[in-house]
Amino acid sequence: MRKLLFVFMVFLFPGIAAAQDQTPLIAAQPLDQQTQSDVQRILVIGDQMAGGMGAGISRMAESDGSIQVVNRFNEFSGLSRPEIYDWAAAIPKMAENKSFTDAFVLMGLNDRRDMRGADKVLRFGTPEWTVQYAQRIDAVLDALSQQQIKVYWMGEPPMGDAGLDADMQALTALAKEHVTAKGGSFIDLRTPFLGLDGKYNERGLDDTGADRRLRESDGITFFKVGNNRLGQIALAALKGMAPISPAPAVPAVPDVAVQVAPALPTPDEANVETLFAQQGVDGPVLAQGGGALANAVAADAATRAADKASSIGIGASKGSNADALFTTGIAAAAPAGRFDDFSVAAGSAPSP
Repeated sequence: MRKLLFVFMVFLFPGIAAAQDQTPLIAAQPLDQQTQSDVQRILVIGDQMAGGMGAGISRMAESDGSIQVVNRFNEFSGLSRPEIYDWAAAIPKMAENKSFTDAFVLMGLNDRRDMRGADKVLRFGTPEWTVQYAQRIDAVLDALSQQQIKVYWMGEPPMGDAGLDADMQALTALAKEHVTAKGGSFIDLRTPFLGLDGKYNERGLDDTGADRRLRESDGITFFKVGNNRLGQIALAALKGMAPISPAPAVPAVPDVAVQVAPALPTPDEANVETLFAQQGVDGPVLAQGGGALANAVAADAATRAADKASSIGIGASKGSNADALFTTGIAAAAPAGRFDDFSVAAGSAPSP
């Protein structure tokens, strides 16, 4: 019995083991087959500004499953110092078996320096320096072309410092000339980040069209929202769209019925009581029945002057008994026979 059981287990376990070995193979089959040609693999190369832009491209492409971004920047790199980093030599290695379809290039910020020539130092900005720098631009373009990678060369954005901005414009113009000559695409990053006055501005429209501060106070570095805007411009170029600034969202203004107040009568024709009622003012009735407003104002001014002249603050008509009493303190004689008539001689009695 035990022998039969042993033989049964010997034949059973290999079958179980074989089934277990096959399970991972079955589970490893992808459910959604996506061919490699369906995906655009984007290479981003350049200096520190390229690194920020690459991060912005990645964020802007998150919702698009057909785009993969590889950000290979070196913050201290450029073209004037290949001993620090040689992009023309590095590109074939980083692109090997990676199937990159497109590359965004942004560099130049670290290139305001002298270069080593064959037998002397080439001063920045001199004709000899310009010739050698142009050759290094061509070397990068050729390295990408040999890997069958389409080039999008990004021009430098405006800079806060006038001297730096002028130098970056000169390098950008040189790059644009050589990129277009070799069939690459040049992307303008200057115009989208200028202010309405055509000058450098830290603020601008972000990727949503909202007015935001896009750059730091150093006049160079972009904030995250600024890098998102760079990424939006890059992706627009990739999709063949014009890299224009997004229009700010302007809320629609609903039609509102305007209520026009009724015209008031002119002051010298107005009934004062009616005028106060139309204006919604609670005030005294200065005149009634169509008297001129000017007459009412004059009468009020005369009363105020009389009150001011009175010794007790109560005015009276000029020349009246009350005026004499209030201004001089002399009371006029009482009419004969009135209760306050004290002119009757003492001891005599009034006539019955």
